[in-house]
Amino acid sequence: MSIIVAILVFLVLVTIHEFGHFIVAKWAGIKVNEFAVGMGPAIFKKQKGETLYSLRAFPLGGYCAMEGEDEDSSDERSFDNAKAYKRLVVILAGAFMNIVLAILAFLIVNMQSGYTDLRIDKIEADSPAYIAGIQENDEIISYNGKKPLLFLELRNMIINSNKESDTLRVKRDGELIDIEVKPELATIEDDGQVIEYKKLGIMPKVSYDFLGSFKESINTCRYAYRSMFEFLGRAFKGKVKKNEVSGPVVIIKTISSAAKVGFSSVMFLLGLISINLAFFNLLPFPALDGGKAVFILFEMITGIKPNKKVEYLVNIIGFALLMLLFLFVTYNDIKGLIKW
Repeated sequence: MSIIVAILVFLVLVTIHEFGHFIVAKWAGIKVNEFAVGMGPAIFKKQKGETLYSLRAFPLGGYCAMEGEDEDSSDERSFDNAKAYKRLVVILAGAFMNIVLAILAFLIVNMQSGYTDLRIDKIEADSPAYIAGIQENDEIISYNGKKPLLFLELRNMIINSNKESDTLRVKRDGELIDIEVKPELATIEDDGQVIEYKKLGIMPKVSYDFLGSFKESINTCRYAYRSMFEFLGRAFKGKVKKNEVSGPVVIIKTISSAAKVGFSSVMFLLGLISINLAFFNLLPFPALDGGKAVFILFEMITGIKPNKKVEYLVNIIGFALLMLLFLFVTYNDIKGLIKW
């Protein structure tokens, strides 16, 4: 059952992405030849107007086939013959829908399980926070000068700080107060291993209201993007380890594990994968939507339309490189699972 849930999550992610391309292409007047859910041979097909709608045998993908997107076409309503700004919006619509899906998934989780904001609910007795004079209902504004978006980010700031003492800025009764605090070392057992971490001894408030949940969903997406930019920065410096990059095998295993925990865990992972998919799909790399957007932006700025054959060749090379990366991370996944 958990494997089925994982497959359905992938199907939802891809279908929503392709639906973004589809619905905006229809708005732009671009001819859509087929909208498919799944890959492989069709098990159901229905022609409606100019578009064929199909359900295919393998539920691990999907596509929106627009006239003239990858081939030459004389049709005046082909993708290639549409105005540049319309093509750009169509290309960006897939990632936009993944962002919307992520926000909705996080919103459902926050409404069902509650969300933690940056207001302090309780303080552990004799903890670093208690000794420093932090009080209940203080709202955390910044930690060592950096404003956290989520309580999760604050916790990571505390853990990763290399200072002997840190500066916590809080808002108390409308007044901003800077407090010097020294986190203490604590231990936790995880899968038979004892892990050390730093903590202050504060617990956040848990709320369930709609507006707060929506704001927290937006902040979760913002934090995910901030983390991904930091990851890319480390990747360019060669500081990313192999076990930090996961492929489909580990993702399916993670979703399957989440399915055993409950609905909220699956929805949170759905949102997290969706926001990651949107981010990486917008990278200016050939074969990705971001790479296609670069060609369109070049045309809009210079007034020169890129050669179709050159664009096609660049995308083929980019796709081949992506497949090599896919094979590498899949091999790394399997190797890690065997070792595990």
